[in-house]
Amino acid sequence: MHEAIDQAHTLRAFPWPHLLMDDFLPPEILRQCLLEIDGDRYDFEIEPRGTGRIEFSLLQSKTLWRAIYSKKTISVLGSAFRVKVTLNKHNMLQLRRMTPETPDFPLHSDFVSGDNTIASFLYLSPGWSTRCGGYFHLFKSNKHSAPALSIEPRQNRFLAFRTRPSHWHSVQKVCDWERLSVLALWDIETCEQKVVSP
Repeated sequence: MHEAIDQAHTLRAFPWPHLLMDDFLPPEILRQCLLEIDGDRYDFEIEPRGTGRIEFSLLQSKTLWRAIYSKKTISVLGSAFRVKVTLNKHNMLQLRRMTPETPDFPLHSDFVSGDNTIASFLYLSPGWSTRCGGYFHLFKSNKHSAPALSIEPRQNRFLAFRTRPSHWHSVQKVCDWERLSVLALWDIETCEQKVVSP
């Protein structure tokens, strides 16, 4: 994996803590992953969520599985969030899709009572430009109508955040473009790591 992944990463604090990394996969690994996805047949399930919907399928690319579900990814998340994580085996790794027919995904938080998790996305689709839309919007609260920050879904960008009730976000619909991403849900151990001062 990219050498930058071996380094410690700092969470971006605004408007709430999140990890954002570009060039997450080496170019040759990314190419292989895209070839495998293009060669596989995906029957996307559709799950309505309010005015939005989720289009998802179990990820089939072995190369991408190994790249995301790896010691290095776990180390990156552990270093950034100061916790120990394991892959949520119920969620596994999902290939997510948005097409121009997919509506905006409304303002929400991913918090589930009793769960302590981190959600991560790796954006895969090439050719993004501002006219494509598909922004991941972060909000200060559910009382704000305008996002505090909008993240572009650029290819090979990795986004991760804790699924806390205050982490409000939405996803803008895409236009004349298909957005593919991989969602992973990571379970956090109950005892957070203590930061040891040098």
